Amino acid sequence: MADIQADGGEVTEIRLGPVADSDGLVDVWFTEPDGRRLVVPAFASGGEWKVRYSSVAAGTHHYEVGTPAVPNLAGVAGTIDVTARPDQQRLAARGPLRIAPDGRHLEHSDGTPFFWLADTWWYGFAERLELTEFREFAAARAEQGFSVIQIVAGLYPESLPQAAAARSRSGWVWDEEAGAPNPEWFDEADHRIAALADQGLVPCIVGAWGHYYELMDSGQLARHWREMIARWAAYPVVWCLAGEASLTPAVDVDDPELRSALEAETTEEALRDLAAHEHATIEHQLKTLNDVARTVRAADPFGRLVTIHSVPFAKPWEFLEDESVVDFWLLQTGHQGHQALAPAVDQMQAALDHRPAKPVINGEPSYEGIAGSSWQDIQRFMFWSHVLSGAAGHSYGAHGIWGFNTSSVPGLYSGLAPHWRAAADLPGSRQLGLGRRMLAALPWHEFEPHPEWLSPSAHPGDRLLPYAAGLREGPRVFYFPPNAYLNNCFRYSAIWFHELGDRRWRAELIDPVTGAVEREFGVEPEPDGSARLVGGAGFLTPLPSWADWLVVLHPEGGPR
Repeated sequence: MADIQADGGEVTEIRLGPVADSDGLVDVWFTEPDGRRLVVPAFASGGEWKVRYSSVAAGTHHYEVGTPAVPNLAGVAGTIDVTARPDQQRLAARGPLRIAPDGRHLEHSDGTPFFWLADTWWYGFAERLELTEFREFAAARAEQGFSVIQIVAGLYPESLPQAAAARSRSGWVWDEEAGAPNPEWFDEADHRIAALADQGLVPCIVGAWGHYYELMDSGQLARHWREMIARWAAYPVVWCLAGEASLTPAVDVDDPELRSALEAETTEEALRDLAAHEHATIEHQLKTLNDVARTVRAADPFGRLVTIHSVPFAKPWEFLEDESVVDFWLLQTGHQGHQALAPAVDQMQAALDHRPAKPVINGEPSYEGIAGSSWQDIQRFMFWSHVLSGAAGHSYGAHGIWGFNTSSVPGLYSGLAPHWRAAADLPGSRQLGLGRRMLAALPWHEFEPHPEWLSPSAHPGDRLLPYAAGLREGPRVFYFPPNAYLNNCFRYSAIWFHELGDRRWRAELIDPVTGAVEREFGVEPEPDGSARLVGGAGFLTPLPSWADWLVVLHPEGGPR
């Protein structure tokens, strides 16, 4: 008879025994039904040693404390009887994320394709966000269609240790006097990670913002990661090694050596000048990061996916001594609104072209509403241009939400922000949720970019033209950016679909703002396989307006 009964994928917490003053770190050895052995770190909470475990492998799993240096836990052992979970729609039942066989997408361990649509809650553990509010907001985002929440484990962006903005009700993530992780902080944070999983949202947990790899040593950061792994690795999480991995603790803009950056003609040139100036600091910082990255890979017994978050115009693989420590790339492409659109696609394409191939996601495009800019049209362009270029999903962010700003914390380095509740109602989040739902009805995970299917279409010289992707036999998806984005407003005067073959197609013209089908119509190819889009506003465009639009082509029957 098993000691514990558990459903497949369910997180089981096992109490091992009391914490003694002389205790060091505790590991527990689990043996799966097929004989595979996992070494799972335990954690101290409420005066007890505890361990968390989960598996989708049905059968009897054995465990025993494997740390002889803790005598009061000697002989602690037992079994967990895991049964298949009947509700395969639940996150836990589908299993944790892995890289799909094509190397370009993510999927659950049962093979279900996973579309990454993240909301950015960097300060989601801060005290100004009540647990009830956290749960309600998580439920709302899940209802909208989000699948991931990006959150930082206490070592936040734009703040230093023990900053007021970084405090939770239990204090700070690290105990300043003890020089160790604060168990009460993690006890409080546990409820939030569980709340995300309960809503079917994958927590993407950033261990520390980049500058903490300069402010803390590799031993401290390894201990920080061990606590996170002990607490949360049993959940279907994703690890992010660092946010803005090469961001230094501070930049003195009055330094005369930075004059070239301040006077550069483009943001990209300025950022490169800043990086060169801070090279010595970055070099040390990245060495610590790489040391910790190897530790994380070795310490996580469940093998959760690992990524790293970059800075604009920096290639994230250049941060790493060994690219195999990460499974996919999580870009950051800048917050300059319209100025950031084409560079964002350039950075996305560079990551997609990098070898060895890995899935790519823009983990931080321009936040909606940042500095009073980057509104919902920017969000839609980023989403559709990236996904139709081959991204494995997309991350959304809103100014006000990432920092969970309130009247007491109205803004950080990035400037004044609306109250997070007001930011939660910005329309871009809803519109991207509609985008994910629309794609979920299509075989999106099999899509490939096909700019040759459309003219005009985006290319390296002009990223603001339309995008095309799909399957040769259909369906095919086309995104038309707003007319106002065009470098030449006459480019939409004649829109052609190409390589349609000799079959008839059914077209849906969709408003990406509402997800509504504006109209349906048939497409009859010319003998050369092309067809011209007709109808619409009639003034410089066959589309219904100068806003952005989607067209989806579905094949009808066989060849004519």
